[in-house]
Amino acid sequence: MKKFYIALPFLLCFSGILAQEASYEHPTALRYVGTITDTDPTPVASFTTQNPVNNGAFMWIPAEKSVKYIDSSTGVPSAWNWSADGGVIEDASSRNAIVRYNSVGTYDFPKLTVDYPSGTSEYQPDLKLKVGGVAELCLADCREWAVTYGLGTNFYDQDFGATNGCLGGTNKLDIAGVGNFYMMSLEEGFLDGVNVYLNTKPTRWKEGAKIRIRAWMSLLGENDIQFTGYPLEGGYVDFEDIKTADDGVWVPVKNGAVIQMRFDNPVELYGKQLIFIDVDGWSNDPATEDFHMLMDVMPNRTMAPEDASNKLAHNSFVRLSGESDYLRPVSYFGGNYGSFMICPVVRGGETPVGSVSQIDVADIPAMRYRMEGGAVVLSGADGRFEVFNIGGMLCLSGEIAGGTAEIPASTLVPGIYVARNAFGQTVKFVVK
Repeated sequence: MKKFYIALPFLLCFSGILAQEASYEHPTALRYVGTITDTDPTPVASFTTQNPVNNGAFMWIPAEKSVKYIDSSTGVPSAWNWSADGGVIEDASSRNAIVRYNSVGTYDFPKLTVDYPSGTSEYQPDLKLKVGGVAELCLADCREWAVTYGLGTNFYDQDFGATNGCLGGTNKLDIAGVGNFYMMSLEEGFLDGVNVYLNTKPTRWKEGAKIRIRAWMSLLGENDIQFTGYPLEGGYVDFEDIKTADDGVWVPVKNGAVIQMRFDNPVELYGKQLIFIDVDGWSNDPATEDFHMLMDVMPNRTMAPEDASNKLAHNSFVRLSGESDYLRPVSYFGGNYGSFMICPVVRGGETPVGSVSQIDVADIPAMRYRMEGGAVVLSGADGRFEVFNIGGMLCLSGEIAGGTAEIPASTLVPGIYVARNAFGQTVKFVVK
């Protein structure tokens, strides 16, 4: 099998060593579940996409569940004080806090104040946690583009799939299907559907071509997982029905596309902790089809040999032609430890079907810019924005409030920049 390489820019920053600084680790997320060792309380948090339905949160948990925030402060603190928006602190041990979230809503991450002999230090990341309601989940840490994740397509040639195709789409290498393994934390809740994201909408396909999406209840054996235990729900989507932002739907990358499947009968998740969602149906002829799925191509994940041999330690898997089960993780096929953007849409049991709908991109004001004096003025929907240079490095971030945000041009070196908001909208501008 051919090798391919992904080059991603990175930025190293040095600001000195802080001997006394408050900090904490985020709740354990349900991915690479075979590597999770901290199980008190049982992890329940899942990563989410930047889809507006997630209200700007990067993690989601069911209502009436608890998560742990593990202190990682430097120095030798003498006391810790936690405060949690929307949560009840069940246990604040000498360093850590277990917080229970009983009410549906979207909340800021907790604030930690640490006492030192020389004073105090506070830490509260600019992150949100969504509790209950409807969420679109994923297996990528979608906090910061090109830092915690990067979405792309793994092509097997430099001609963007025209010769041998890609991992997760049209290919000549006998890859017949791919899928994601999810551990669910919902005892009362539903799987309402699945969104599968593509780098672009296909431009060519054979007449009648369809993509199949299925959700399976996985079975756990003594030494392995049988991913295709029995199908819970699924169906086919015509290539013609693949949507883009021009159709008023959200997509995570510019010029991207999405297959939206909503189940006629939502899957009740009680007793169904292990769910596998697979996608197949593409052809083996890149000359007549260009179906290419997105995946996290920079998961920043290393794995010990003992974990790499454990199926539960992987997220995404491959089925070859002639096989009936998903026997191999994507790392066998050049996918590193990345994860496909096969994203389940779940709903807490407290939320009636249809009561929370996806925000239509048409309802979000377009992101724009103008040069005003010595500043770049961004305009659009209120919320967080980030500015990247042409090499993909994050240069600054801030908030659009009241419809605008002002960036002094002097803070940026001359060049081309891209601003991106919390809804995935982008605008390009030049600083001279």
